[in-house]
Amino acid sequence: MTLFETSPSRVSRAADNVLTLDYCDLTVGGTTAADLYFYEAQLRTFRAHGLDRNPWDSAVQYKTNILDKDSFPPDSGFEAAFHFEVAPGFAKPSFAAVVERPHLYRVFINGRETPPEPGRWWLDKAFGVFSRGPWKAGQNTVLLKAKPFTIHTELEPVYILGDFGLKPSTPGFAVVPAAPLGFGGWAKQGLPMYGQAVAYVKTVSVPAGGLTGRRFAVELGRWLGAAAEVRVDGRPAGVIAFAPYRLEIGPLLAEGQIHEVEVRVYGTLKNTLGPFHNNPPLGRAWPGMFQQGTKGGRAAGPAYSVVDYGLFEDFVLKTRFD
Repeated sequence: MTLFETSPSRVSRAADNVLTLDYCDLTVGGTTAADLYFYEAQLRTFRAHGLDRNPWDSAVQYKTNILDKDSFPPDSGFEAAFHFEVAPGFAKPSFAAVVERPHLYRVFINGRETPPEPGRWWLDKAFGVFSRGPWKAGQNTVLLKAKPFTIHTELEPVYILGDFGLKPSTPGFAVVPAAPLGFGGWAKQGLPMYGQAVAYVKTVSVPAGGLTGRRFAVELGRWLGAAAEVRVDGRPAGVIAFAPYRLEIGPLLAEGQIHEVEVRVYGTLKNTLGPFHNNPPLGRAWPGMFQQGTKGGRAAGPAYSVVDYGLFEDFVLKTRFD
């Protein structure tokens, strides 16, 4: 007797999808510049306040010589507007914006000042979450107002989280309703900037007497990810990371019962944090790779450098005799 499947695999995200907004419109010193890569905008804010560069990525602090520069007039500061497009199809869009070090800014979502969610953070405790709209179809804007300027006000990208898909556009990506997921690369299924996990789950039935003298293992075919975690009935069974991409699960199976077997493939934050531009080589993430955007404004979505993680074919349950 053998192990047999009782359902096809179900595929779902383990976390919210993400859109990284790394271009903005910057207003500083009475002048507005549109569609700036965040690092160029960041440099302009420091230069407008008397520094020739960002001291946090290109200087050495001796005692408190950088912190001692934190003396700026009350009317100093800047505004950075991050835009993204939401396609028709959302009756009541519901997203969340993530802002690094939110205490340095007043945050406005489509013109309405919005406080961060108390105690909520994403990726790092310094990344605050703002979810109280009003979100809408069409262009949405997350506006950061920094006043006064501080030596700590280092402008970084803004992130949009939610249950949505991304459609490559020119420029960037448009937010579209989420589509069902299947086997294949995540980037081609609306998740080009998603770096968390996707779960592939099936139910299997073990006949009575089916375990005697046998060993059972989960085996992966074609896949790409940082690692794959296997769970049986919600309990961790182990991790698959290296060839031959197989994990024995027999001790977690019981005869005459139906079990739920899950393979959870993990991506990496390369797709969320970058670097995205100018064809960066995979496996490297030097600071300089984040300091140059594409010339002429935001690139089209397909030009963003991402890794197409995913399970490209269903996992199988193999059985053999000892």
